[in-house]
Amino acid sequence: MGFVIFTILIDFLLHRLIHNNSEKRIGHFAFPLGSFWFYSIPTIFIFAFSTIFASIKYAQSASIYVTFQWLLVAYLAIYIPKAVYYLAYKITHRAIKIKSKFSSKGKIKKMNDGRYPSISRKKFLSQVGIVMASLPFVSLLFGVMKGRFAFSKRYTKLSFPNLPEAFDGIKIVQISDLHLGSLNSNYKEMEEAVRLINDEHPDLICFTGDLVNNFYEETIGWESVFSKLNARIGKFSILGNHDYGDYSKWPNNKEKEANLNNIKLAHKRLGFNLLNNQSQILESNGDKMVVTGVENWGHPPFPQYGDLKKATKGTEEVPFKLLLSHDPDHWDAEVTSKFDHDLTLAGHTHGMQFGIEFKNFQWSPAKYKFRRWAGLYNQGNQFLYVNRGLGYLGMPARVGMPPEITIIELTRGPIGNDPM
Repeated sequence: MGFVIFTILIDFLLHRLIHNNSEKRIGHFAFPLGSFWFYSIPTIFIFAFSTIFASIKYAQSASIYVTFQWLLVAYLAIYIPKAVYYLAYKITHRAIKIKSKFSSKGKIKKMNDGRYPSISRKKFLSQVGIVMASLPFVSLLFGVMKGRFAFSKRYTKLSFPNLPEAFDGIKIVQISDLHLGSLNSNYKEMEEAVRLINDEHPDLICFTGDLVNNFYEETIGWESVFSKLNARIGKFSILGNHDYGDYSKWPNNKEKEANLNNIKLAHKRLGFNLLNNQSQILESNGDKMVVTGVENWGHPPFPQYGDLKKATKGTEEVPFKLLLSHDPDHWDAEVTSKFDHDLTLAGHTHGMQFGIEFKNFQWSPAKYKFRRWAGLYNQGNQFLYVNRGLGYLGMPARVGMPPEITIIELTRGPIGNDPM
């Protein structure tokens, strides 16, 4: 409903704005054609999205997600610039009016002894609106063409006094949220991500969930890409909220269960050791650390299949504990209050695939939905790292929030972190 209201409101306001500013120039014969476009475009989008929303729950193929994401790009490419144009026009109009910078005839005052031609208020405001509206359009275009595959490596160094000597200097690479159905058949682009990961010569590779959007068929063909990931000790993975098939109405529970089982098998085909409420103890020169993986645990409407108590059984005496949990909300809700995991790796948020990050400043709409949405957090002696995701969902673009490959080096020493 919000989508429909936004669409109709933007078109109505912009239609009225252009009508008021244009009718003297274009006359009453040309304007009906403009009215046709103003009313037909929102009708087409509302009908198309309504059709997809009505059928997506009953879809049996991942192709509907690809259709949706490109329809969304088309919608955003049209309506975000429209909204920005309208706001820029009205705000600039109000600002100029308040500061009284126009003459009574609606002309901008001449400067530099008249060497610059005067310009009407309407034309000036329209040009400001066009310039401002072009910014989100160009940003979205860049996010689609380049941003979604502009892989970014982020390095962090963490020290723990309880890290066993045999694991001092261990290098962990974390990736998350592949959403293979959204990637479609962009194998070549993801091969570059695999190359970047292997260039780090990691000891551990940890994938923190959301392999698919909903269907196991999305994993077919990706073995040739992700099976090439190399890690000295091992590759571990967990399930995310999208991996359970919960976003479709299945004919029966048997088919849904078969879909989930095939997704679990896909982790193995891609070379990962899937940890479903399980732990794997790593040993080196008599020293031990443990990698624990839980199923998805999030605040409703996200499922709470994770059972950390079950997953950690028998690991109580292991000195260093690494946890993989897809949803970062789990860390605050249960991990820090009831368990002693030194480092938790999560994903899920994607950083909303849009944001601004400059030096120590970072902002994204994700911060209004998630308490922990990107990067490193700590509470006492426990740390959480939230990966921004390697794939994308919904919008096949990333603007200011590039796909992330996280490299974490663990060292033995006083508790602390070095962003490197």
